[in-house]
Amino acid sequence: MMRFLSKRDKQRMPDDSSPAHTVDVGNPEPVSEQIASALPSRLPSAPIVVGDPTPAFEPKAVGDEYGRTPYRADTMIDGWSRGPFTIRAASVRGYLHRYNGAPRQDDFAVTAAPDRERLIVAVADGVSAARHSHIGSTTAVRYATQWLEEQPAQEFGDIGWHSLFQNTAWMLTERAAAVLSLPQADAEQAEQALATTLTCVVCEQHADGGLSATLAGVGDSGVWLLSGASFIPVLGGKPASGSGLTSSAVSGLPRVPNEVEPISVIVEPGQVLLVGTDGFGDPLGSGDGEVGALFASVLAGRVPSQLEFAHALDFSRETFDDDRTLVAIWPREN
Repeated sequence: MMRFLSKRDKQRMPDDSSPAHTVDVGNPEPVSEQIASALPSRLPSAPIVVGDPTPAFEPKAVGDEYGRTPYRADTMIDGWSRGPFTIRAASVRGYLHRYNGAPRQDDFAVTAAPDRERLIVAVADGVSAARHSHIGSTTAVRYATQWLEEQPAQEFGDIGWHSLFQNTAWMLTERAAAVLSLPQADAEQAEQALATTLTCVVCEQHADGGLSATLAGVGDSGVWLLSGASFIPVLGGKPASGSGLTSSAVSGLPRVPNEVEPISVIVEPGQVLLVGTDGFGDPLGSGDGEVGALFASVLAGRVPSQLEFAHALDFSRETFDDDRTLVAIWPREN
């Protein structure tokens, strides 16, 4: 049996010139046959393959060319229930970034107000052309959720969305100065360094049951309502050209459009509100394909575990190799 050393024990330990001591931990108990038989079906050993898979490889660590940035995990997972809300959230580094050693450029933040009657969600997708957009996305979601949380309760029916995005753009400019080691930075320098999309959602319990959500965004991250097996687009997504093809051009903060139009939606019991980046939205498409079938089976009529949710989001499908972030919100009976 392992014994932890007290302070007195440590004082009696020999110096570095003495022979090393080994600790006998005994023979560990073997895993029971019942547990062992359940492991293959319970633990995901490989990504879920949808169509043709992405080639298998060992991911690379973040490369030195991105500077001495704060530690950034390949995958972030969260999930909990509070008041009238249940959430699952995950952000995973895309297969391309795992292959070339780039950091995960997506991020999310979720907070529940102290009165437990309000949920605030922010999702951001760092623009790939901006070298430090992973810092931009994190800065944006953390600032935005804090800004929204500090608004007086009576103002939530009339949130100053344009002010939110303007203030977030200002914060990105301030952050760019620190990242670039400049006395101050302008909007153009901030865009080149930290450009990011930002989509925010504020949810409250609806008087007739379910949830009432107000949302707005800058950029092509999206919001969907999952009802049964149907994915109803609510906000965002890539704009289509005159030919019907979607555009890959992305406009994000610190550029703020002249007008920001919020959208309100009711989430009925049994429905799920989804907030995600284009790494999820592009392969989802209209929701009628294999990716839609996967997420309908995982999310509709049930709340998956945190790991099951993240495992589904990390599916493997050839050509869809972008970072993916998704936050799912279920109405919950108190």
